[in-house]
Amino acid sequence: EVQARMLRVHWVPLESNPDILTGFARKVGLPSAWEFVDVLGMDPELLAMVPPGCAAVTLLFQSSPRLQSYKEEQHKRIVKQGQVVSPELVYLKQYVGNACGTIACIHCLANNAKAVGLPDASPLGAFLKKISGLSPEAAGELLADASELHQASEASAVGGQTAAPQVGASVDHHFVAFVSDVYELDGCKAFPVNHGPSQGDLLGAVA
Repeated sequence: EVQARMLRVHWVPLESNPDILTGFARKVGLPSAWEFVDVLGMDPELLAMVPPGCAAVTLLFQSSPRLQSYKEEQHKRIVKQGQVVSPELVYLKQYVGNACGTIACIHCLANNAKAVGLPDASPLGAFLKKISGLSPEAAGELLADASELHQASEASAVGGQTAAPQVGASVDHHFVAFVSDVYELDGCKAFPVNHGPSQGDLLGAVA
């Protein structure tokens, strides 16, 4: 019943643009000392251009049958072998259509709320308080009714360099987030994926 209802809930997707992501983050509570920036490549000299203190990484990629096959194999391996996941990790399942960019931003901020100084009274701070202690499924369901986050996401989506797709448009790209230590947070997967410690260099570990 939940998933059937969520199939009817779609948001305008966010563009993979640091200004757009920062704009959304600011609207929901990110202090001005923090921002999203581009990663221009995986070479060490390009990674060095990213300001120090990287707290999270977002990745946009094109979906493909090969990636879907890898995802299924990864799921089976983790179910069989198990993994350790911090109880402090904030993770939402994605039920809202085209909201992967928004959810990736939420994952980045939610898992660094103290580090970035996210105000408790901000739209995202209030949402995090509301979902505290809930399952990823319940938290993802509540996102559909989070009107302030929805409004902030929609307002940010229309400010991109390219024309924003229509609500409900079919898109073949997907956002995920990485937060220390390194956890991959993909709302379309069954659970977070622990890729191992970052050794104090999240960006380098993700790269």
